[in-house]
Amino acid sequence: MTQNAVYKASRVANEQVTAWLSDHAVIVEDGLIADVLPQSALPGGIGDTHEVHDLGDVSLLPGLIEAHAHMHTAAGPDPLYTQFSAFNDSKEFFIARAVDHIRTTLLSGVTTVRDLGGPTDVVFPVRDAVRAGVIPGPRLQLAGAPITTTAGHCWFFGSEADTADEVVRAVREQVKLGADVIKIMSTGGMFTPTANPRSAQYPVETLRAAVVEAERLNVQIVSHCLAAEGVRNCVEAGIHCLIHARWHDSDFSKKLDYDPDVAQMAADKGIWADPTTGHIMIGDVRIAAGDVPPRIPHWAVTATTVPEEEHDAVLRDMRERGVRFVTGLDMGMAHGEFDMSAANAWSFVDLLGFTNWEAMAASTVDTAESLRLSAETGAIKSGLSADLMAVSGDPANDIQDLFKCTDVVMAGKLVKRDGRALVSCAVRSCERPLARS
Repeated sequence: MTQNAVYKASRVANEQVTAWLSDHAVIVEDGLIADVLPQSALPGGIGDTHEVHDLGDVSLLPGLIEAHAHMHTAAGPDPLYTQFSAFNDSKEFFIARAVDHIRTTLLSGVTTVRDLGGPTDVVFPVRDAVRAGVIPGPRLQLAGAPITTTAGHCWFFGSEADTADEVVRAVREQVKLGADVIKIMSTGGMFTPTANPRSAQYPVETLRAAVVEAERLNVQIVSHCLAAEGVRNCVEAGIHCLIHARWHDSDFSKKLDYDPDVAQMAADKGIWADPTTGHIMIGDVRIAAGDVPPRIPHWAVTATTVPEEEHDAVLRDMRERGVRFVTGLDMGMAHGEFDMSAANAWSFVDLLGFTNWEAMAASTVDTAESLRLSAETGAIKSGLSADLMAVSGDPANDIQDLFKCTDVVMAGKLVKRDGRALVSCAVRSCERPLARS
């Protein structure tokens, strides 16, 4: 049985993650949030039945939710090494790296992670070990091997399928193996030399067949899409979440082929989008500072470089039309380090016009809704799992204060206190690692 506890803080996020509750306390019983009330209203003698933690002058939020990770990949600043390791490292090395990565993620304040692509014999055992309490980690929602065409984007992660029948079979196979969500590559990607990020990999009919089968099996299906044709196909097919949504024109001499009508259709259908702006912004900041080598450009995009400002403008228009965003860093890719999930909210504020509170809600309660986890986590609310993070400072005033994680509670278990890890992990400091001019 999980120990009962009380967590006091100067600022506690309300249920909607829209405002602070001043000098409140969260009562935790058997791993769940039992109540949230003013510290002055705590029952007398509660210290006899609960372990009381006065966190002090901190901001207490729901644990962050990271909707896009690849726990087994290198995540270093060098894109060439990240790519090399994904092709060449052993399964055993992948597992060891994944274990370290999810610990690091947890200690940075992330209590739920959706992994969107990795070898099934690597990521599923890691998830099972976390669920069994063998290793510490956040709640894990896994896609396993993403479905892609022969030699398509991330073919080396697993499941190649070309025809509609093969794709349907691949959906069934991933669910049989234990997938919580299906990932399909509707276009090529930057990470795979044999894939064209400006071209669709599947027609809309094949994607629709995958959606129908995923929904029959009661799992969500999301899709990597960099090309405009891929975005259109995904929206028409009813894919549940667009990953990246970059809208590259199929013509190498052109930039973007954004279609506002398709974006409106996505909004009307309730399709979510993960813009992965966080890791891109981290990379741009570091490259500008001369700290890391520049990204290795893909052969399909070298002819015409699209400034990030143009992508951001498209994303802002999508949001204005009603498309809702989830917070996915693309952890494991270059600059997507596993203690940097707070960069999602930071980029939403700096690049996409979110208020600080909107960005914090996107990182918690909104992304929980997208992942169909609202009944389990994502808010400081009675009956939900006690998944909490405390940060020094006030992220409502400075969004980068989300990097300053001091305390973490995972399913009622205190795993980090006053900056000290209570689980074995070589975690790096998350305190304001970057500066953006």
